[in-house]
Amino acid sequence: MPRPPRQHIVHLYPEVAEAGSLQAAMQAELDRAGYPLTATLTNSPGWWDCATRVGDNRRHVTTVAGSQQRWFIMEFWERGVCMACGKTADLAASAGAIGRWQAGSRLRELQAARPFIRFDELAEAYERGDPVETQWKMYREARSPYIDHALIEAAYARPRLRMLFPYTSHEELHLSRCTRFPFTRDLPAVVPVRGGSYRVIWPGRQLDIGHTRTPSEAVDLVENHLPNDCRPAVDATAAELDSPDSTETSS
Repeated sequence: MPRPPRQHIVHLYPEVAEAGSLQAAMQAELDRAGYPLTATLTNSPGWWDCATRVGDNRRHVTTVAGSQQRWFIMEFWERGVCMACGKTADLAASAGAIGRWQAGSRLRELQAARPFIRFDELAEAYERGDPVETQWKMYREARSPYIDHALIEAAYARPRLRMLFPYTSHEELHLSRCTRFPFTRDLPAVVPVRGGSYRVIWPGRQLDIGHTRTPSEAVDLVENHLPNDCRPAVDATAAELDSPDSTETSS
């Protein structure tokens, strides 16, 4: 016998409660709008009544029903990148946004049709095909205690490092041969150490390459340990990049 939806679903989302789950309610809306799409459950078992996913490995949308207020909270994904997000109280509007995204809508087209959608300059850079330079720009301009700006500037000054896709974990600086998650983890990374020094490591193996006193010395070590054939980061996930039939195109 199917489980009844939880009380906050019954209270805030009567149409979802009547359908039995957000998955079922979203499927009904997609069908009503004429979109040939299938709403499925997410990977979170505890969200069986309040979340759904529509799409495939290339493009998909996740929708979660808020627990305190009536909001359908949405994320729009394309090949490992969250390209846009938004929230609406209207289930039909949510289904309409999903339909447009899965039909291939571009970001500004999607926002024009559904003004509750939000995206940033990095998402547009992915859409244009040049996220590497934009990611460096955002790190250089960011004001965050988790970004070592001296390290970012030292790395950006090196053309062989600047051509790679940077990403950070706290103050660590990692470089990827691809621009989409999951990123590659086979290039040296820099870990700031309390007291002002730096460790350069192989992140996939957590092995030290060396310790340095300055950001410039750290990026020297990184550059010296890049593969000789290291090329600009490509528009791919790590799985796509390393697959036998992958085609590498510079971003």
